[in-house]
Amino acid sequence: MTDARVRPFKMSTAGDPFDEFPSSAATTDGRLHTLLNSMRSAVLEVDAGGALLYVNPFAREIMPELPQTPAPPGWEREFGTIHTLRDSHGAPIDPLEGPLGSALSTGVPQHDWHFSIDLPSGQELHLLGSAAPLLSENGEVQGAIASYQDVTELIELQDALQKQLDETRSAHQEMHLAHGELSRAHNLQAGFIANFSHDLRTPLSGVLGFSDLLGVSPKLDGALDEHEYLREVVESGDTLRMMIDSVISYSHVVAGTVRIHAEWHELMPLLERTTESAQRVCERKGITFELELAEGMTRMRVDEMRLHEVLEQLLDNATKFTSHGTISLKVARDGEEMMFAVSDTGPGISPEAELRLFEPYSKTLLQDGQLRRGVGLGLTLAKALTGLMRGRLDYESALGKGATFTLRLPLDFVLPDAGDKWDL
Repeated sequence: MTDARVRPFKMSTAGDPFDEFPSSAATTDGRLHTLLNSMRSAVLEVDAGGALLYVNPFAREIMPELPQTPAPPGWEREFGTIHTLRDSHGAPIDPLEGPLGSALSTGVPQHDWHFSIDLPSGQELHLLGSAAPLLSENGEVQGAIASYQDVTELIELQDALQKQLDETRSAHQEMHLAHGELSRAHNLQAGFIANFSHDLRTPLSGVLGFSDLLGVSPKLDGALDEHEYLREVVESGDTLRMMIDSVISYSHVVAGTVRIHAEWHELMPLLERTTESAQRVCERKGITFELELAEGMTRMRVDEMRLHEVLEQLLDNATKFTSHGTISLKVARDGEEMMFAVSDTGPGISPEAELRLFEPYSKTLLQDGQLRRGVGLGLTLAKALTGLMRGRLDYESALGKGATFTLRLPLDFVLPDAGDKWDL
């Protein structure tokens, strides 16, 4: 084929217009003929009247119902009677509305037309077409040529991906709704536990208060058995109080309502109050209790209530597992941190227990094979509160020798953001 603007294709009764030229690859037209026949794009050419002049082999491969060339004007209508053409939205279109007919009628090149053809076999063929008018020297339209890419596989892949995306979005929405329901149920549960625990703590405070009064009553002077019974009441009450406080604090941690309020405090009075319960238990069990505060460490900026909770949980954990020997609390400065080390001479932590050491409601067997008392929140709560105070909780253990839990808090205390929560 020569320049189409100079020499447009003419309808030939002998078949393809390329038959007018030698098929030898040595000529320009021969090379073009070879190129068009080997292309994996469908190529169609029409003259100014719309007669179909040329169809390359790939076009016949994907659209076998195309008429033989040359085909007189109106071949599109005949083609349209056995095929339905649709635009990119799936709406039917006239066969003349495609890129080839538009280029021929307007004289303007057409680019990237996406349309589909419903084949008689029931398959849907998706094409991406472009077309250009063939102009004479004076600009008159003498025909048009179009090429079409078969994008069926690409469209099917796109539809499959879109379907998967829609299913993923739907699953995400369902998961979001389920998460919302779960959060509401969790909050209701936490609120119920907190309110119920408060109701339990109120009468318990009365029991502990009157027990303390009985302990100093002159009527019990010399009554050793009564004093022993009273001490059991007080210790059991303290244990129940700690369990209730743990549940209440844990519900607040889960709800994200715990706030840290740091102020300057004298350390020794704070430590003495914190260790009162543990010292009583050690005295009853015959365990040596040691409290050691490094020289020069007298004051610290900290949330007294949260520090008290963490240390009380660690000491309670030590007294549960230690039957003889020593329990100690040593406080010292380590660089830019304040270190609180709670050590015991208990059985140590087994590898199995280490796997769920900080999990909520996790309970460990005592040496006699019984589950230890409590609700299994002590270390969980201690770790959570430590994180909220911008500290960390480490531990070391040796089977048969005991364990040491070390609380480290920054000396230059920085309050956490108001929205901080501990990740359970």
